[in-house]
Amino acid sequence: MARFECSSGHGEGLKRRRALALGLAVSTVAATAGAASGVRVLTSSEQLRPSYDTVIVGAGSAGCVLAHRLGRAGRRVLVIEAGGHANLPAVAEPPLWSTLSGSALDWRYATVPQPGLDGRIVPYPRGKVVGGSSVINALAYQAGHPAAYDRWPAGWRHADLLPYFKRAETFSGGGNAWRGGDGPLHVLSLADVRDRTPVASAFIDAAQERGFAMTADLGGAVTTGVAWNQLSISGHARDDAATAFLDSLDGAVDLLVDTQVRGLVIERGRCLGVRLAGQVVRPEGEVLLCAGAIDSPRLLMVSGIGPADALRADGIAVAADLPDVGANLEDHLLLAGVAFRARREVQRSHYNHADALLYVPHAKAGESPEHLIMCLSLPFVQPAVGALPPPAFTLVPCLMRPLSRGSVRLASADPMAPALIDPNYLSDPSDLESLVRAVTLAREIGAASALADWRGEEVYPGPNWEDVAARHDFVRRAARSFHHPVGTCRIGAVVDAMLRVQGVTGLRVIDASVLPGLPAAMINAAVTAVAERASDILLGG
Repeated sequence: MARFECSSGHGEGLKRRRALALGLAVSTVAATAGAASGVRVLTSSEQLRPSYDTVIVGAGSAGCVLAHRLGRAGRRVLVIEAGGHANLPAVAEPPLWSTLSGSALDWRYATVPQPGLDGRIVPYPRGKVVGGSSVINALAYQAGHPAAYDRWPAGWRHADLLPYFKRAETFSGGGNAWRGGDGPLHVLSLADVRDRTPVASAFIDAAQERGFAMTADLGGAVTTGVAWNQLSISGHARDDAATAFLDSLDGAVDLLVDTQVRGLVIERGRCLGVRLAGQVVRPEGEVLLCAGAIDSPRLLMVSGIGPADALRADGIAVAADLPDVGANLEDHLLLAGVAFRARREVQRSHYNHADALLYVPHAKAGESPEHLIMCLSLPFVQPAVGALPPPAFTLVPCLMRPLSRGSVRLASADPMAPALIDPNYLSDPSDLESLVRAVTLAREIGAASALADWRGEEVYPGPNWEDVAARHDFVRRAARSFHHPVGTCRIGAVVDAMLRVQGVTGLRVIDASVLPGLPAAMINAAVTAVAERASDILLGG
């Protein structure tokens, strides 16, 4: 029987990743990794045990956290994952993260045409792999400003989640009132390394020159200002949900890989199990849907849980009329980008290319930031903007509090058909004007004297920025997804405060889809903390 090759826990999973990064064959990696952990990897449904307490659909960040905590508590857990193991060498190497989009580890989703972006179809990468999108993302791991969580329902605000942010992580700066010191996931602050890029150092000086204070720890008492990035890295290797939470597991958990769930079995208002090809798996307890902000609502809808009229139009029998399933899709936008030709070669990052960033403090004290500006040590512009040959560097403005809302809908009743993803970018005019302000600030920082030694000329948006129509045109051409979808099964609309699907017993949703709003940061830390707290709810803590 295949197993995770891990005996001493988390370290062995990272050894496997580092071996892959060196180009060793998968069989060689397995041979060097040691004895098996408590995770039993199944390649066929014929290998399933006779019974399970809990079935988890999806081995992304939330699913891995839940498997870890429930397995350690002695629950008999089955995790079903549509993808396989992360066997590409680029996964381990932080600078190569961008090569993973469109790879075999990506679902390769795309949006419907976006009117607010001149009709462009936007790529929408989602991880099809054990570890989910934490395996293919840009590694950023930040909780963000407390005020964003304090807009969420009671029980899910910052004070409620802080113990779980801490429990999940081992922070490179050590544990304190804000940070965890002995959790499964390793978080590296680039303040604690010496091999940062010189252009990022100049960006930090430029932001300070423009009046922004330096922040020592973005996850500490002050979460705004200019700072060194924080990433899910142990040593120089990616530490994702699989290496952190599954490789360190010592409980009895089965992981069925390369198996796509085709729907949920709902009878008389109760979820009895999950439907595979030619088989139904029925847990003795609950089904936990952890398939993410795109596929969790899709699976609910193909199973008859969602907006009744739309389901009937697709020929799907209605099990529960929940109009908000698939609605309220939120996603951060970024602009690629405010670009500068460099005076000389720009040293590439050893990390994720954005060694430094600025969370712009909100004009109103105590509010979460509206904008993030990242300094990338490489050319990064949308093809619709134009070409940018090296040497170059880019300042990337990001919209952290968008007002536009989109949806995830079914393309058909076919359980294997990808959903229709419509983020509805820039449908609210305020988002366009907010991004204009962010670009203006990025240009001001880029023009600071601290960057003069690196700055040759501003290539984009260039002198046309002074024209209002040109500003709007640039934003529409440069905007793209930050790949942070949330809200499609949000707390208070689709699930209750205990993450139970309303009107259906035996079923909970636990992933980015339940987030009632975007955090003021990348979403992986928020999803991890929500899953950590959900595990305590499930265990009666």
